[in-house]
Amino acid sequence: MDSFEVASQFSTILRNLTPQQQQLSKAIYFALKNADKEDYIVPTLLSVLEDPKLDLNLKSFIFQFIDLLMQESFNNSRYNNAYIQSLKSKLPQIVESVCPLNNSSNLMVAYTCLCHISTRFKVDCEHYKADFQTSSLDDLVNKSLDVDSSEDTLVSAWKILLQRSRASKKDRKKLLEEDSVTKENMEEDQIFNIRKKNDPNTQYLTKKQIITRIEDDRETHKRLKENKWCVNRDKGAKFITENEFINNYWNKCHPLTSEENAEFLANLKELNGMVLSSYKDKQF
Repeated sequence: MDSFEVASQFSTILRNLTPQQQQLSKAIYFALKNADKEDYIVPTLLSVLEDPKLDLNLKSFIFQFIDLLMQESFNNSRYNNAYIQSLKSKLPQIVESVCPLNNSSNLMVAYTCLCHISTRFKVDCEHYKADFQTSSLDDLVNKSLDVDSSEDTLVSAWKILLQRSRASKKDRKKLLEEDSVTKENMEEDQIFNIRKKNDPNTQYLTKKQIITRIEDDRETHKRLKENKWCVNRDKGAKFITENEFINNYWNKCHPLTSEENAEFLANLKELNGMVLSSYKDKQF
């Protein structure tokens, strides 16, 4: 495929992305397979994210894809670090697209992805993580979060995320101060229409989008739990194989003496007797 076809097909893949592992793996495989056309794929990704008609849920999936794509490129040297520096340089722009000022629904997704990326680049962002997790608005108001063009782009991305978090906390505080708390039971339709929607510049998720987000988040958390069970064993002299581990302990234990063998069989017989007596029906 030529560069135009790759960009067009990649745009289609992104616009149909879901948090399912198969869909994310398909998108990652396509991007890495066409790593020689990185100069066309990265601008295509940014143009899709900047589409004002693109669903906010889909933008969060694309950020998860970016996180996994960078991870895959980091872990496999045969890809020659494809997309790593180009995507890192665009992180402030990506965060601004994924987390617009008028909606805070993607803040946690962006926070999780930035934590993963910071760990891979070994950038110390612990104080930014602490600021994001704080519940005090005063702590964020008194801190300068101005973006400097000379600083690391990952740090700039964190500052933009904290700016969005601060704006979200201000809106939340304003909502609590202006509106009284409703203690009586409410119908489902009333709950989804409790916010004022007269401001044309404010985007709120619809009922359908919220329910879809719940289902997609379940899939995302399922994938994250599955990844915890994945173990990457390096092939080196300091790592032993499973067979070497088994043979070591097999040969390390000495054969049982006649006394130890008799004691073992006696204990085993006692356990079998306890099991048989636990059944209500008589066993054969």
